[in-house]
This record gives sequence, structure tokens and C-alpha cells, in this order.
Amino acid sequence: MDAPRPPFAPMRAGGAPGRRLAALRHPHLNRVALIFAPAALAGLGLGAWIAEGDVVTALAAFAYGLLWWSLIEYLLHRHLLHWAPAGPRGRAIRRLLPGHLGHHAQPQDPDEVVSRKHLFALPLGLLALAGMRAVGFSWGWSVAALGGGAMGYALYEYLHFACHQLPMASRLGRRLTRHHAIHHFRDETVNFGVTSPLWDHVFGTVWRGPR
Repeated sequence: MDAPRPPFAPMRAGGAPGRRLAALRHPHLNRVALIFAPAALAGLGLGAWIAEGDVVTALAAFAYGLLWWSLIEYLLHRHLLHWAPAGPRGRAIRRLLPGHLGHHAQPQDPDEVVSRKHLFALPLGLLALAGMRAVGFSWGWSVAALGGGAMGYALYEYLHFACHQLPMASRLGRRLTRHHAIHHFRDETVNFGVTSPLWDHVFGTVWRGPR
């Protein structure tokens, strides 16, 4: 049985372009664009400079960063964003991390879609950089890949917002929206990927229909 049309999309595919642009001017999205888009370009440029102008390698590393971001996105969504600790110590820790349960309670609310705790990306990026260096990647590759990760995060926030607030009229857009709608309205224990369903297929958490 197919999933229903996502009830969180407030506009139809033929909606006025002005309304779509107005939705994309949300202040939380503006903050993402101002922080992470320049960081992504800086990482790519600095990585190419460290690699002595090897742009091809820097672009490959950037694409690698996009790929590992999609994995981090999946793991964070599955294991952290849905974490609801019972004890006071766990709840205190949880309050320091990006929120998510309010978004599930009010998926139509644009203010609940985009994370406001962007500083969480700093230790995450440093850990990723240290991990790449630890396994032997060069500085140029690692920095360019970190730029790809920053771009992946920005794409995540924009695609997530679009799934909830914009008419995703393209074939790919409809597939991503349906994939995410199932997570919200059918089963919160499946379909954790937002920018890609890849890791749901790899780890067996893609929705298989009624059980």
C-alpha cells in the first residue's frame, strides 16, 4: 500500500514562485547559508591550495565529504535526534544537542524544521578532520572533504525544509518527500535518510510496507 500524499506540504506543485522564494527566506535557513556555504567553498579552495593546485583531487575529496556527510546525517538522525533519555543526567545532555522531537510533534511548523544549534557542527567537523588524518588522508584531501561535509549539511537543511514547506515537483523531489513522509506519518523507526535513502538500504531501515 502506497504512502498517502504528505499532509505537511502547504503548497501544490503549481504554487506561485514568489511564495516558494518567501519560504526559502526563513531566518534559520539564511543562517545555514551564511555559515555553511562559505565554509564549504573555503574548504574546497583551501584543500586545492594545500594540494598545490590539484583541483581534480580537491573535487574528488569534496564529493567524498558529501558522501560521508550522508552517513553522518543518517547516524545522527537514527541514534541521536530520536534519543529521549529517561534520567535527569541524560536529559541535561540531550538539551545541549540539536532538538528534533518538537519537529515530529509539529512537522508543519517551519520554525521546527531547521536546527538552531549550528555550533554542534564545530566539534563534529574537528572529529571528522582528525579521523581522516588518523587513517592517512593528506591535509589537502581532508580539508576539501570537510568542505564537502559542510555543503552536505547545508543541502540537508534545505532539502529537509523543502520536503515540509515546498512543492517538490521533480521526480527526485517527490521520491525524497515520500521517503521522509513515511518516517513522519507511518513509522518513525525507518527512513532516517533525508538527502538520500542510501544508508537506509545499507542498514536495513528502509520502509518495506505494512508488517
